[in-house]
Amino acid sequence: MILECIPVVGRLMLSGALLAAAAASAAAEDAGTRVAAVQRAAAAASPALAARLAELAAHGAEARAGAAAFNPTLEWQSEGLGGERTPNAQDTVRLATPFLFFGQAGPARDLSRLAEDGAAPAREAARRAIAVEATRRWLALAAADEVVAVRRERVARLETALALLEARHQLGEVAGTEVSQLDLEHSTAASELELAAAAAAGLAHGAAELCGDAFLRPRTGDLEELARLSATPAAERLGPEALAAGPPLRLAGWQAGLETASARLAAAVAWGLPEVEAEWERFPALEGLEGYNAWGFRIAVPLPLGSAGGRLRVAARERQAAAAAGFEAALAEALREARGELASAAGAEARLRALEPLLADLDRIEASLFAQYRLGAIGYLEYVAGVARHDEVLLAVIDARAELLAARLRLGYLLGDPALFPAADLGVEEGS
Repeated sequence: MILECIPVVGRLMLSGALLAAAAASAAAEDAGTRVAAVQRAAAAASPALAARLAELAAHGAEARAGAAAFNPTLEWQSEGLGGERTPNAQDTVRLATPFLFFGQAGPARDLSRLAEDGAAPAREAARRAIAVEATRRWLALAAADEVVAVRRERVARLETALALLEARHQLGEVAGTEVSQLDLEHSTAASELELAAAAAAGLAHGAAELCGDAFLRPRTGDLEELARLSATPAAERLGPEALAAGPPLRLAGWQAGLETASARLAAAVAWGLPEVEAEWERFPALEGLEGYNAWGFRIAVPLPLGSAGGRLRVAARERQAAAAAGFEAALAEALREARGELASAAGAEARLRALEPLLADLDRIEASLFAQYRLGAIGYLEYVAGVARHDEVLLAVIDARAELLAARLRLGYLLGDPALFPAADLGVEEGS
């Protein structure tokens, strides 16, 4: 009777064969497909991305506006309005416009061309950044969900063990204090499960914030599958040239280039722009003389004199130096981050090499422990300690896989290499 009432002990399916069976029965999509869907959803629905794209568009528009010096003015002047016009009252129309002079047109063209040519790559880099952030949150959620699964299995095992111990207590085989102690262990495990579930719920909200309604929940085993679909780059790949080709530094380079080109133009126009004006004037008939129309022309050229222009040129040179130094700082930061992520990936891989061989025996060990406990060969303390070590291995594997994938995700982003971590083709919409 006692043996018949014991439920089958659940197993956390982390091995490759069990993962394949679960994936086949649940859905056809693999983990890489779900990651791609999350990235596309974030690129399409994220409010943060919309704000960033608008900011980049404004930056580019401001640069183009600075390069467009032509802003004509139309002036009409009429004497005697609001009262009686005198016989010699005149009417005048003036059309004036500034223009770019020698040494100013080149920097303006460079700034306008850079703002146009770099806009699409900048938008693509912004989309990739938000997709990476969404993937990072999704990976954290995947790890949290697997932790919840481990905690749930622990609670189920302790419920089974507690039911068995209570049955033995009814038969007088064990003392009531043993049941109370195991009940405390079960309550602690249930509390840990609730805590893990709350953490997972918070991470799910964070992922949904970027992905909207198209958010796809990860499944148990996704971390293991993504570890096979991703790769860690060799240390020699982490050079300045390779990092400069990645989305973060391409965006930083475009922004630094805009700042440099804008500073060059500011230096060229430090003393102002030349201006040309055409004038039409109507002289009225006066004392027997016929009225007539007259045309005039004016051109004003700023002189490179005065301290204001010189100081503006000094400020422009400092802005160019700041832009160059800022890009070098961004490159150094990217190199530091890449090396740190590579070290994290190497450490996680070393942990997995030590832990993953143990996974194959965990189910057998747990079954053996439960069989011995059921038969009374070991007490509840030995059983609880044994399954705790079992869970520690699973939790350590989850943590190592999550750390490895987070590092590979960041490295793939820094290098712009989808071979290091699955990356969806996000594209760039016209006008975005």
